[in-house]
Amino acid sequence: MRRAVSAGVRPFGFELVRRGSVSDYVPDRFHHNRNRSKYDKIGCAVSDRSFAAFLAGNANNAIDPMRFYFLAMVCDLVEKEAIAGDVAELGVYKGNTAFLLAELARRTGRTAYLFDTFKSLPERDFIGIDSNIRDRKSDFIDTSIEAVRALVGSANVEIIAGYFPDSITKAAAATRYALVHLDCDLYIPTRAGLEFFYPRLVSGGFLIVHDYMSLYWDGIEKAINEFFVDKPERFIPIPDKSGTIALRKQ
Repeated sequence: MRRAVSAGVRPFGFELVRRGSVSDYVPDRFHHNRNRSKYDKIGCAVSDRSFAAFLAGNANNAIDPMRFYFLAMVCDLVEKEAIAGDVAELGVYKGNTAFLLAELARRTGRTAYLFDTFKSLPERDFIGIDSNIRDRKSDFIDTSIEAVRALVGSANVEIIAGYFPDSITKAAAATRYALVHLDCDLYIPTRAGLEFFYPRLVSGGFLIVHDYMSLYWDGIEKAINEFFVDKPERFIPIPDKSGTIALRKQ
């Protein structure tokens, strides 16, 4: 694939990104000049369309391809190992990472449950450890259900708007999960997400939590540390921009 290269950028995987950043790195699995043709025959997560969706309207993601490739590799493993269960995301924002989950769901006959208020962060959640960061309340206001649906698609997708956990549907509560991605920034929704999804995560399933090691959203670290103090699993840190962590359920 060839594209015109502007000043200050060079081809990266499937799009153009800034030269000299971590964005220059492409894992061998996806590299056009190494194993890309082999990967294309597998037909898994990464495509021009999925990378474009990851970047769409999100400045943070434009400098964080490591996050994209990590999520893509997890989706590939879920598919390769035929891990049973649906997939879910709590904290959808614009749907950039939800797109990967939706594509996985469509390829493998699952449902992707996508939970968000699709508004600003809820006022009632800015208490306790998060009471001093009310200035971030409108950080994720520039989204809508319609915009997410247009990006992510409708097939095999349940977009669930509202305050979590009040928004949980009967279908979402009745299923088991192979992959859950939490990206809800504050203590209260993160804790609620853990309490709901962890018992429903299948053995071998993935739980991914964004921002845990960022030192920016302290409530996430507190929620994780408290919830897993008596659990057998331990997290592995991912060196993406915001310090994602991941575990596999025992």
